[in-house]
Order: sequence, then C-alpha cells, then structure tokens
Amino acid sequence: MGRGVTAPGDVRSSALNLRNLLQPIRLDMVSDPARPARRLDFAETLAGSDSDGAFRKLSLFLLDLYAAAVREDVGCFEQCFFSLLQELVPCDAGWTGVATPEEDRPVNHNSFVYHLPDDFFREWLKIVNHDPLADLTLLVFGKAAVIDSADETVDPTFTAWARKFGLRYLLRVCALDKRFGLIGFLSIYRYDADRPFSRAEIETMETLIPHLAAAMRINRTMQLFRLGQDAVSATRRAICDAYGVIHRADEGFADALKAEWPDRDVRRLPDELCLHIQSKPDAPFLGERHRIEISPIAGLYVLELRPRSLADRLGSRELETIQHFANGASYKEVARRMNISPATVRHHLRSAYKKLGVHDKTQMSRLIAGVGTMQGKDGPGG
Repeated sequence: MGRGVTAPGDVRSSALNLRNLLQPIRLDMVSDPARPARRLDFAETLAGSDSDGAFRKLSLFLLDLYAAAVREDVGCFEQCFFSLLQELVPCDAGWTGVATPEEDRPVNHNSFVYHLPDDFFREWLKIVNHDPLADLTLLVFGKAAVIDSADETVDPTFTAWARKFGLRYLLRVCALDKRFGLIGFLSIYRYDADRPFSRAEIETMETLIPHLAAAMRINRTMQLFRLGQDAVSATRRAICDAYGVIHRADEGFADALKAEWPDRDVRRLPDELCLHIQSKPDAPFLGERHRIEISPIAGLYVLELRPRSLADRLGSRELETIQHFANGASYKEVARRMNISPATVRHHLRSAYKKLGVHDKTQMSRLIAGVGTMQGKDGPGG
C-alpha cells in the first residue's frame, strides 16, 4: 500500500472488478432537511461555562453530532453533519463517504456531496489518477492533507478539475474501519483565495475525524435497529437496571407500560416487573396485555415489549387441545391422543375459548394457524 497505508484485510482478492463501480450510492439524494440541534438536552450543563472559545464550540458540535447519529436516517445524518460543521470549520462545499483501496487508489462505495453539482463524482473519476489526495501511498489516517489548487507544483490535470468546480483550497482527512476494511473519508472545500485553512482549523478536522467515523457507525447501527423495529412494529425496547430505572427507551415504550399498568408512574418499571427481573431474568414476563422478553447485558437489562400473541394466552395443554379439535378431531379422539378424559378436553376447550374470545369451532379454526405459528416461535405461555 505504501508509506501511510496497509491494506485492511485481503481487499484485493475480490473477484469483482471494483473499478467498474462508476457511481457510489448517493446518500445525498435521499436526505431530508436536518432537524434542529439537540444541545438543549444539556442546557444546564453548558450554562456552567461562560466561555465562547474553541473548546466550547467543539463540545457543542460533538453533542449535536452524536445526537444526530442516533436519531437521523442514513443520508440525513450526513446532511446534518455538514450543517453543524459550518459553525466549527466553515466550508463552501464538502464530500464524505466510504471507500476501499484498489491499486493504491480509493474505490468509493457510498458518497455524500454537499453543495456540489451532480456531475462532480463523474468528473472526478476522470482525473482520479492525478488527484494527490487520492494517492493512498501518501495517506496517513487521522492526518489532514491540504492542497492549494493554484500551487504550481500541483498536477495541472487536477488543477483544471478543481477550477471547473471553483475549488481553491481542498482539505481531506480519513479514518480506517479495521473491522470491515473500509476507509471513511471527509473532504471540505473553499472557493475564495483569501480564505485558506488555518492551522487551528486543520487540527480541528484531525480531531473530528475519529468522532465522525464513530458517529457514522452508530448511525448505521441505529438504522439496523429501527429496521428491526419496523419488522415487528409492535415491539418496543428499553434498557433498564434491576432497580427499575429506565436508562433509555424507544418512543412508545412508556405508553405500552401505561397500558399494562395504568395507575403507575411509567418513568420507572413497576415493582412486579422489577421483582421478575431480579428473580427470573431468563424467563419472559407475561402481563395481561404484553409479553416482555428480558436480556441481561453488562449488568443492565434489555427489555423487548410486545402485545401478547394468542399462543401467549394459552397453557400448553389448552393449545394442544384446540389444535386437535380445530383440525377436525372429536372429543373422544382428542382425549385418546392426549391420554386425558373427554371431560378434561371440554375443560381445556372452554378455557381456551374464553381466553381467545371465540364462541365456536369456525372462529377457532380461523385463529388456529396463527396460534400454531406463534407457538413454534415463542412457546406457549402459562
């Protein structure tokens, strides 16, 4: 790879010709306007500082950056990042994304351009081999590289490209994701000849790049988390401790708790649920309306709350009885298969009918397929 970079993993062994990747995924095409900053969450803490200096500005930026990583969708996060950056290191345009190394040059896999025209990337591809910022043999992760496109020592092909887009000063800094062998890059640009990047601004960008890489990872993780929520839209999650203190929760978790315990303060868990977590954390909690799965993690607990399924409402013998009965078996046949008396069969059926709110065999048959499926997934409740 050269002096500054070693190839993360065996990237070159791919059977794909990465050079055929003519256009990365354009995250900026799917972004929405960023929502307001969330530094007000820490207004009282920030009020203790009367300084308007560089450290305070950096603190505000990082608070907003990590808040955006959690709440914004992919693409919207990048838009929010550049909007926030204007308060810290102003720029006229910018470019960020993820790349892999190929023949000492980056191959972009996703890309977000800020205040740049649609043909920016296509035109860059034509001169990538002349771009000193794209020479991975010179790359040192975390170290900013700055170019004045008017410098006579710069490749004239690159200078012509930069002039086409009005780019006078260019700054690029990169981070390495060792786990996936990806290079995260951030480039910012200024147009005016009298606005070069200062030493302090360069150092700020070098300070920011690991935070941007970490925030981007958080953003992608949260996107997966939200997709998981969408797949089971009724599921709500929270992180709590054994004393019932809720450390973080999805929107809607408090409302679900309120539905289960209408008379309780939902800022902490009900005592009944706390006792269950302390005594039986390996077993789900079954309330009147909800089933709560419990997963210990680092001394805390992840709770996954969802409405109880039909199978959750039935005991194992009740569920087995209605499955036989709905499939056409008579009382005597069900009794023989389960090795119980016909009277016990009737008892199980009456109990199941009441719990499921049905009144005849036809209604039961309509429900049984779903009940059987849920049993295979979750097991019967008591």
